[in-house]
Amino acid sequence: MFGLFGSKKKKKSQEEVCKDIAAELFGQIEQARDEAKEGGIIDEKVFNDRLNSMFAAGYLIGYVDSYVQEMAEEEDARNRYAQTIFETMFPGSGMNFVKEKLAARRMAAELAEDHPDYTAIAARCNAFDIAMAAAAEEVESGQNNADSPPRRLKEFLLLGEG
Repeated sequence: MFGLFGSKKKKKSQEEVCKDIAAELFGQIEQARDEAKEGGIIDEKVFNDRLNSMFAAGYLIGYVDSYVQEMAEEEDARNRYAQTIFETMFPGSGMNFVKEKLAARRMAAELAEDHPDYTAIAARCNAFDIAMAAAAEEVESGQNNADSPPRRLKEFLLLGEG
């Protein structure tokens, strides 16, 4: 997708592929940030809240997971590639962000329906799950059609809609 796996002439190293994936994802974030600033669409607080949301986390995790599943069969290798991607995007905090959101998603799945915050937590979990699926669809679409760049994260950051 988008040249991430390189041409047949010169195959990219896994490290290069990881950096390309990180750049592609971070590109959506940068484009959204720049468009938001230019057009006064949203302020920095709203942008940061959306970036730290369960939807954004689900999208990032789903997107990365879709690629690393293809890159390696071994779980350790997949984890290393994912860590490389997230730490390239957010040095020093990428994996912590992912781990926090995954833990929150798992914990939320275990809440009983009679928990006072169940409805709000269920909505955040739903956003996470929808975003993971959307990211996987975009990866697949991009692999089948190079003219189909990923856009859902950018749209969410700008519009707040998943």
